[in-house]
Amino acid sequence: MKYPMLGIDLGTRYAMTACNIDGNVEVLPSRWGMKRTPSVVSWSPSGWVAGEEAARREIAHPEVTFWDMKRQISRQGKIRCGWRCFAPEEVLVPLLVLLREDAEAVLNHFVTACVLTVPSAFSFAERQAIARAAYSAGFESLRIINEPTAAAFAYGKEGVSLVVDFGAGTVDVSVVEMEKGVWQVLESVGDSTIGGREIDFLMARLLEKRLHLSTEALPADDSMWRYLLGEAENIKIALSSCSNYTWQPTQALSRSSHSINISRHEFEELIRPMVLQVATIVFQLWEKYTPSHLLLVGGSSRIPFFRSVLESKVAHPEYVSQCPDEAIAMGAALFGSATEGRFLIDVLSQSLGIVSAEGNFVPVLEKGLPLPCRATRHFVSVGNGRIDLEIVQGEAESPGWMVLNRVFVDSLKKGEEVDLYFSVDSGGLLSIQLRRESGELFDIPPFSVDECLAHSEENPPELKEIEKRLARLALPLSASQQSRLMALVGSAGALVEQSCYGEAVELLSHLADNMERISL
Repeated sequence: MKYPMLGIDLGTRYAMTACNIDGNVEVLPSRWGMKRTPSVVSWSPSGWVAGEEAARREIAHPEVTFWDMKRQISRQGKIRCGWRCFAPEEVLVPLLVLLREDAEAVLNHFVTACVLTVPSAFSFAERQAIARAAYSAGFESLRIINEPTAAAFAYGKEGVSLVVDFGAGTVDVSVVEMEKGVWQVLESVGDSTIGGREIDFLMARLLEKRLHLSTEALPADDSMWRYLLGEAENIKIALSSCSNYTWQPTQALSRSSHSINISRHEFEELIRPMVLQVATIVFQLWEKYTPSHLLLVGGSSRIPFFRSVLESKVAHPEYVSQCPDEAIAMGAALFGSATEGRFLIDVLSQSLGIVSAEGNFVPVLEKGLPLPCRATRHFVSVGNGRIDLEIVQGEAESPGWMVLNRVFVDSLKKGEEVDLYFSVDSGGLLSIQLRRESGELFDIPPFSVDECLAHSEENPPELKEIEKRLARLALPLSASQQSRLMALVGSAGALVEQSCYGEAVELLSHLADNMERISL
């Protein structure tokens, strides 16, 4: 029996897997018999644990338990667990391993391929980090698609559909057209600052205020705050089906035995600004494309107030038989097993560009281009025979571009011509190559070598200089050699996190000296 690729919905709060078995797409149960697995990892004396076992450690060990690693995947710096430090993508690996092993137990077959869904707003760096985590978790073949695109694939609605994915960590809105087995994404808009988790934060702060726990907000790693977040989620779910909810706090939280009553009206007023913000995004795309279907995905889409706002401002959401929580995982599984008669054309969700000498954004690949896409830019060295480029992601009209890499190309002749080739595959993964006048072709890391290092103002200047040396020396290396170099730099980063600056400088300096000697 041949098993297709595993579809994985790696949600902020919960993860879900699905597989197309003999023509039927099924959501696979976890080892605990549940359809969804808590997206949580925790560091224990025996190493990392994930899923339900990690969730049970949250109250007792909040400082080493992490729920939202997908949202932190591109954060700079390390995550400290005791005396050890980890990159965010490393912390995500145990969860992906757990999902793969649970699927293998159900299917009774090794699973080495998957379709992994990500928010539309995910940057090139975040997609690359997710991919590295998946490969480290034992997946040899990987496809990446956007979450609302996967949902549209699952629903299979003919015509133009507007898909709203209101999940725990992000809001993604995509316009998808389906005709004769071809899915084409017309536009995708995402916001990683809005989600069901933010609603939980608001409710937890309300509970904290009602209990008069402290004059200052509880810290995020406080066990009491973690407990309030869990209770806030339960209250949110309850108010989706009843008009009032009576919450009884534990005696450890409240000196009195009085319960706290929270009405649906109070809850709706609490989340109104957030809901209106999402509705505005949906309305703008609805007016632009006038689609035939409005489809809702994600746990937060169940909130009655959210649906009523969309009905009044946009259109009546379609009620489908399929569970909205399962649509993304099932769509990913369908995409992984798609036959030759079914195609998907996605688009670039953010522009890729370079910064000119005047500090202006110069687009290379513009937002909305069908994937895969590629472009070439021509440069001429001047002055000292060196080219310095800053590769960024964002939009020319918006401030705060994300710097992906600073490329230093030296040892050039004055006036030498070079070409940079930019390529983005169907999953939004970026690759860059440089061709010299002589015909030599080099792979350039899309992201800076120092992304594995924590950025601190206390880092000594000599460390920064060594990082620049390594970035220049990495150009002639193959992709696999550059990956090994990144791993070594990551090891030095752990020393930096532990304030062992001398050891880090010594290690990187020795590495740079050896690379220079070999190149000569």
